[in-house]
Amino acid sequence: MAHSPAESDTVLLPRIRGSDSGGATGPPSAPAPAQRVLTPDLARGFMLLLIAMAYAPVYTTSGEAGGYGRRPGGSTLDQAVSFVSTLVVENRAFPMFGILFGYGLVMLVESGRRKGLSEQESRAILRRRSLWLLVFGTVHTVLAYTGEILAAYGVAGLTIGLLVFKPQVRLGKVLGILAPYYLVASVIMMAVLVADDGTLAQPGYATGRDWTLRLIGIVAGPIGNTILFPMFVFVAIGIWAARKRLLDRPADHVPLLKRLAVVGVSVSLAGALPLALAGIGVIEVGDVGYGVLNTLQELTGVFAGIGYVALWGLLSLRLAAKPGPGTRLLAAAGRRSLSVYLFISLAIALVMNHDLIGVGDAVGKAGAVGVAVAIWTVGVLAARVLEAEGKQGPAEVLLRRLVYKQARR
Repeated sequence: MAHSPAESDTVLLPRIRGSDSGGATGPPSAPAPAQRVLTPDLARGFMLLLIAMAYAPVYTTSGEAGGYGRRPGGSTLDQAVSFVSTLVVENRAFPMFGILFGYGLVMLVESGRRKGLSEQESRAILRRRSLWLLVFGTVHTVLAYTGEILAAYGVAGLTIGLLVFKPQVRLGKVLGILAPYYLVASVIMMAVLVADDGTLAQPGYATGRDWTLRLIGIVAGPIGNTILFPMFVFVAIGIWAARKRLLDRPADHVPLLKRLAVVGVSVSLAGALPLALAGIGVIEVGDVGYGVLNTLQELTGVFAGIGYVALWGLLSLRLAAKPGPGTRLLAAAGRRSLSVYLFISLAIALVMNHDLIGVGDAVGKAGAVGVAVAIWTVGVLAARVLEAEGKQGPAEVLLRRLVYKQARR
C-alpha cells in the first residue's frame, strides 16, 4: 500500500499528535486532530542558540583565545564567557538534541501506526530517514563542520533507534550496559584531549591536508559522536521520555519534570564547575588534570540534557497559555530545526574559518560567541518569515521528499 508523507514529520523531532492511548507502546487509537505541541519546538529553537555558541569558538585560531575544549585565555571578557559557556553550553546542547531526537523517533512511529502503517513500513521509513541523515551529514562535513551531528543521528537511527520497535525491552537495562561502556570510552577521549596539539581544530579549504581531514571527518565524525561521545545514551533517554509522554503531556508529569529539572541541572553544574574554575585559574591543574575535569564535564552533560528538557517541559505549560513574540520566534525555528541548524553551521564557517572571511583569526571566545548569537538571530528571524508564509524549511522539504519518495510510487 502506498502512503503519502505524513505532514507531521519534522527532521529532528516530528510533530507530536494527541492520542487517546495510555502510552507510546499501546495499541493504536483513532486518529486525533493534528495538534502541534509547543515544548519540543521551543526547546530546539533555544538549543540552536547553544549549538551556535558551541560551534563558533572552534574556529578561533589563537591558543589563547579560549576556543571550545581548550584552556581559556585572552581578555577578561573572553575568560568570563568561557566560564559561563563551560557551565551551561559546551557538551550540554548536544545531549538535549539527542534526547529530543530519541523522543521524536517514538512519535514518528506512533504517528505512522495511527495512520495505518505496518511495522515493516515504519521500519523502512526510519531506515530511509536515517540513511539520508547520513548523506546530509556527509555533505555538511565536507562543506563546513567536521564534528557535525546529523550523521551521528543517522547512525543512532539505524542502531539504538530500533528500540522504538521493541517496547518489551527495558530501557533501564540498556542504559545499564551503555553507561559503563561510555565510562571506558571517556578515558580514551581524555587521552586524546591531553595529547591534542591543536590538530582537532577545524580544517580550512586551501590545502590538500585540509580536504584530507574533511574526508576523514566523514567517517571519524559520526564514529566519534556515537562511540566515544554518549549519543546512544541520549537517544535511549529520549525513547524512555517518549514512552512516558513527558513532553506531549507535560501537565500530567509536573512533579517528575520538576525532579528531573532540579537533579539534572544541579548535577550538570556540579560536574562542569571544576573545569570552569580551572579555566579561570582558580584551580591549578596540569594537562592530565585538565583532561580529567574535561571528561567529568562531558559526562555530566547527560544530566544537563535531561534537566534542560524537563525545564522546557515546565516552561511550555506557561508559555503555551499566552504565547508572545519570543515564544513564536523560538517555535518557528524549532519547527525548521534542520534548516536553521545547517544555516547556522554554514554561516559560522563562512564568517569564522581562516580560509574564508577569517573572523576567527581576530577574535577570542567572547567575539566568537557574539558572532554565534548574531547568526542564530538571523536564522530564527528567517524561520519566522517562513512561518508567516506557511512554508516549511527547505531542508525539511528536501528530506521529506527523499524519505517518502518510494512511498509515493
